[in-house]
Amino acid sequence: MSHGAGGDDSVEPDLTAMLDLVMQLLMYFIMCANFIDQENTAEVLLPVAQMAKPISRDDADVLFVNVDQDGKVLILGEAPKDLDATRLWLDNRALEAKTKSGDNSIRTAIVVRAHRDASYDSVYRLMQACKDKGFKRFKLRAMIAEGR
Repeated sequence: MSHGAGGDDSVEPDLTAMLDLVMQLLMYFIMCANFIDQENTAEVLLPVAQMAKPISRDDADVLFVNVDQDGKVLILGEAPKDLDATRLWLDNRALEAKTKSGDNSIRTAIVVRAHRDASYDSVYRLMQACKDKGFKRFKLRAMIAEGR
């Protein structure tokens, strides 16, 4: 591409700024897309159920709470918690859910993903703590049996 009359000088467009913008957008989407997979941690092996159903899209606000085989609660981006620390975390989430709803009600669904070797007692105590904080909607996750 030449500019002016009689000149053989060619001018190349500077693509540095455009490539920088493309790389920043790519990095942003890579960072945001991986969070949903981390909520469903592979450290928790789900129990097998005959009638397991996939999660539905009708729940707009969902909290994933994982329970490992030792009864510790695993939450995305945080260290494993005991039940007392989980109660404090749930209290903060309940306050956020109440302010988000506008009418002081909690519409958030709690998805409990318990390890197949976790005790029923630890799962029950977790669900009771959620209920004490005002959460009313629970979903338990399991794997579909191989025969289905």
